[in-house]
Amino acid sequence: MKKLFFSLIALALTLSGAAAYNPPVQGENLFYLSHPELLTGGVSVAGGGIESVLPASGTINPALIGLEERVSLDLGYTAMINGLSEDKGNKKYAQAFGTGILIPTDWANFGAEIEGVFSEFYNMPLGNSLHLKTFAAKQFMDKLYIGVGVGFGYAWEFRKDWMIAADVGALYNFGDVGFLKNFRIAASANNLGKVFNKDMNWQGYPSMFTFRGGAAAELIQSEKFVLGLSLDVTTPLFMNLIFDSGIQVRICDFVQINSSWEFNSHEVSEGTNSWLPTLGVVFKFNIGMGKSDFVRKNDWSKSEICPSAAWKNVDGDINMFGLGAVLRLGEKDRSGPDIQMD
Repeated sequence: MKKLFFSLIALALTLSGAAAYNPPVQGENLFYLSHPELLTGGVSVAGGGIESVLPASGTINPALIGLEERVSLDLGYTAMINGLSEDKGNKKYAQAFGTGILIPTDWANFGAEIEGVFSEFYNMPLGNSLHLKTFAAKQFMDKLYIGVGVGFGYAWEFRKDWMIAADVGALYNFGDVGFLKNFRIAASANNLGKVFNKDMNWQGYPSMFTFRGGAAAELIQSEKFVLGLSLDVTTPLFMNLIFDSGIQVRICDFVQINSSWEFNSHEVSEGTNSWLPTLGVVFKFNIGMGKSDFVRKNDWSKSEICPSAAWKNVDGDINMFGLGAVLRLGEKDRSGPDIQMD
């Protein structure tokens, strides 16, 4: 097993050295920079060790939005501070934002996320871009979820360009398997179409035909303490290998600590991979939404809001600080199916 692992690493480093593959630093994570839970979630295609779904989750795997039972709204902002000097016009500050909505229906779940990334760093030249992602997901056979998405984008600054691409994904929830609780496996194919390009000799970013697979589960599950773990492997355009791991700890169903670590073979070969794990925190507060007829009709009187914060280091010189929140309207249905015997 150890020999196989190091063989995969060697192959990945060889593939990532291909001349045609040269995305900017964090180019493969362009859609995952706008919300704290994405910054620290280990880019989990299966929804994280402790299952958590927000509208922005559809950017990773559109099938994920099928897991949520409640109307949800998210909002996130990330400030990026560059430690390099401002010589020769290099910038010191960049930013990203995102907001979206997820709407469950009896037939399927639908969602959309609007994101913007504005980075003119020479050491992270993502440029300025706006993206709109739309998703739909449906549950099949009780434990299988399948989702599709379509994304549009426009970029400027380093080069004006546009993108239009589709995403597809699936997730299967095994439930409890031995000591693994809420065990899920998932896979997605992202960026199936035209993506942003820097020049004619560059395949673009995030990479076309990015395939991702992963698993997630809770290892410890009790009323006061939950520990979850996720592991993912991603191959952008079959020219790189990216390994992501995430760990989440939830205490008293009130505070959750998230951390993740990424091994990007191409960025390792270029000397730009950060070896520091991310760190984030999420709080959960139960709130009332009033007593209007509209609120009562939709059963939203008791809802929850989850503010979050995160930190991520990039290439040793760039630090990202994220703030965000998710509003979930109504209470989660914890009851089983209503079965009546004649």
